[in-house]
Parts: sequence; structure tokens; C-alpha cells
Amino acid sequence: MKVLHRYNTRERQHYLLDKHYTFHLKPRLLYSGYLSKNDDWHEREHSHDFAEIIFILDGHGAVYVDGIGRSLKKGDLVIYNAGVTHYESSDPDEPLEAQFIAFDKFEITDLQPNCFLPPQYDFLYHTEDMYDDFKKYFNTIIEETINKKQFYAEIAQNASHTLIMYLFRMLNRTEGTNELLRRNEALMRAIQYIDEHFLEDISLDLIAERCFVNKYHLSHLFAKYEGTTIGKYILAKRLEEAKRLLHFTELSVLEISQQSGFNDLSYFCRAFKKEVGVTPRQYRKSLISIP
Repeated sequence: MKVLHRYNTRERQHYLLDKHYTFHLKPRLLYSGYLSKNDDWHEREHSHDFAEIIFILDGHGAVYVDGIGRSLKKGDLVIYNAGVTHYESSDPDEPLEAQFIAFDKFEITDLQPNCFLPPQYDFLYHTEDMYDDFKKYFNTIIEETINKKQFYAEIAQNASHTLIMYLFRMLNRTEGTNELLRRNEALMRAIQYIDEHFLEDISLDLIAERCFVNKYHLSHLFAKYEGTTIGKYILAKRLEEAKRLLHFTELSVLEISQQSGFNDLSYFCRAFKKEVGVTPRQYRKSLISIP
């Protein structure tokens, strides 16, 4: 007998996560590091094609972004979008102590790649009551990277994703980022819905209805940030499933077409040959012939 183990009592409470993602999050942690106190430290002006975050642990100094200078103190968070010109310098009397991490392969709807913030936003924020949260995850990332124990890369990468979530939680207090992130939520809801239902008879109208978004706006977001149309995305998912079934089952081509979301065998064969270059039968035969 299957029992659903999810009931609340006074002693035991369950807190469920919803399935809506805040934004399209696929960042890769490039590096992390630590700046120790040095009374004559300063950087040369530079830029890079990845994003970087600097967390001030102690001391004072200054940061310059595209010619704009700001003072730095303990608890400050400096956010560099890709492409901005910047450098930091340390106060010789109270040298900076800081941690830093860098990311690439990061994209938010309506922003350039590897940009955390719209260009009109500030680049300097104070963590206030979230100081300990940022310190915890910066420490985890840096310590795991230095010690290189088993699974250190996975732990550091996951901690960096959590740190980004805290970053956006902080930004939501001070900047109007909610609308920006909601647009990404609509896109990610649509992708999640397609990934879960592509074997069914789904359409743009149905997806838009289920995801509570205008179908024309959804088509625009999909084309701009996924680089394809919704129809082609669904087709690609179905063809991948068909290839899997051809490889690992002995089902007939007709059965495979039906189980991979195609209602018309003739259309399935034409679409398969157009995208893969061979017919489904030829594709299966080629797999058998591989030693």
C-alpha cells in the first residue's frame, strides 16, 4: 500500500517548494579568490567578458566603474557586469580585505550575457543584515576550491548558485528587479511545462494558457533567449525521444512515432529524415551495425 508521507502535526511541519524558477540560471563558476590586507594594493583599470562579485570583509578603499568612483567599507558588495571598465584601490591606513568570485554562461531575460544588472542600476550595494549569509557562501566556495576534497567542484558550484539567489533577494529590497525577474519566470514556466508535456498534444495557445502569459510575448521570449521557436523546440524534444526508443527498444516505427508524441507516421518519418538525415529505420540499422 502506497502511503503519502506528507502530513503536518504540531511536532512535524512540511514546507513545500513551488516549481517556479526565478530566472534562467545556468551560470558557471569561473574562479574564486581572497584579497588579504595590503596597504599599497591597487588594481589597473580593466574589463572582462564575464561577471564578477566582490565582497568586502574589512577595511576601506575605493572602486571605480566606467569612471565613477565610490568608497568601500565592510559589508559592501560590488557587482561587475561583463564589459564594464573598473578597478579597486585600498586605503593605506585601513587596507581592504575582500573575497571575490566570477561567473560566465549567465543570462537574464532582457540583459546582455553575463550581466547581473540592467545598466541603469547601481554597482555597489551594502549587505546589511545579510552579511552573514554572503560570508557563509563566499567562505564555502573559496574553502572548497582551495582544499579540493572529493566533490569540491560540485559543492562550490552549488554554493555559488545559492549565493546568486541571495544576491537577487538583496537587490529586490533596493531595486525594482521584481518585474525583470517575473519575465524570466514566465519563460522558465513555459520551458518546464513543455519538458513535462511534450509527448502530449500541446500547442502555443495551451502553453501560454497554462503558464499565464500572452502567447505573442512568450513566442518573442522563446525566440530571443532560446534561439528557436516553440514548435521547433517541441519537435526537437520529440525527435530525441524517438531516437532513444529506436536505440533502446524493439518497438515498431509506428509505435515509436506514437510514443514520442507524433500522431502521424508519415509526418514523423519526414521530420526525422529532415533533422537527422536518415529515416528512422536507417537510423536503427546504423546503430545495430556499430561494433
